Amino acid sequence: MPNTHNPISYLIILYLTSFCIQTPNAMNSALTLVSFHSPSFNLKQRPPSRHQQISANWGTRQQCSPKPIRAILGSNATGGLSNAYHGGNALPSSPLTDVIQEFYSSINDKDMTRLKKLLAPDCVVEHTSYYKPLDVKNTHTYFTRLMAAMRKNVKFAIDEVCQGVEPTVAVMWHLEWNGKIIPFTKGSGFYMCSSKGESLLIRKVYIFNESPLKPGKLALEILLFVAKLFDTLPKQAEAFLQNPEALVWPIVKLYKFCVEPFVVYLLAYYIHFWSFVAQGLTMVLSILYNILKRFV
Repeated sequence: MPNTHNPISYLIILYLTSFCIQTPNAMNSALTLVSFHSPSFNLKQRPPSRHQQISANWGTRQQCSPKPIRAILGSNATGGLSNAYHGGNALPSSPLTDVIQEFYSSINDKDMTRLKKLLAPDCVVEHTSYYKPLDVKNTHTYFTRLMAAMRKNVKFAIDEVCQGVEPTVAVMWHLEWNGKIIPFTKGSGFYMCSSKGESLLIRKVYIFNESPLKPGKLALEILLFVAKLFDTLPKQAEAFLQNPEALVWPIVKLYKFCVEPFVVYLLAYYIHFWSFVAQGLTMVLSILYNILKRFV
């Protein structure tokens, strides 16, 4: 049995006891340190995937998605647009829808003065029937001619109105004659408005008309032919796309110099030709009549 009263032995025993007590804490501290700083547990924030970005953007867009608003031409067609549609709901009133209703009502009423008050001084109309946008002067001329062409009984009927977040409105419409739908007269319009004081004015209009020609599959064949032609002649294609009217001008000049001077003579010859044909037929019919008269 060791002598515990020896000072050296007593110090050795105290040292071993303190080492055994402190070792578990040191080991736990070391394990904690390794666990916290281990690369497998060092989580970094990865950038969102493309799918997550699209989902986030779609969620943001849904919060401010435009709501469709519908209206049709009611029984009071001569007075303007009605606020009811086939579903029976009323057209909610807002500054944008009020401007659109007033716009089409003024056209239906053939009131150019009211229409001019809705157009901004720098209003521009881009129509699919024209090569170039219409400035304010040509815009007024276009709507004046449109009202004259519609006469009294042709009216615009609104099928659907879709209001955007900004002061923009999309409209689906068709034409009616005495409440009857006219075939091939569907169209759409996109209107961009701007505020002037407390009122809204239309500053830009895009008009798309339904084409009476329905090429169907032929349209895809034409697109394929044009795409191949552009790919074969890229330089000529770029020159043509920069100025599409340049292709028409040679044909117009050819008509003016080669065809137009002879049009009057061709028409005169055409009229005289058919007059001679009429006289010849008259003589033949008179001879046949006289022959039949003798035998009968």
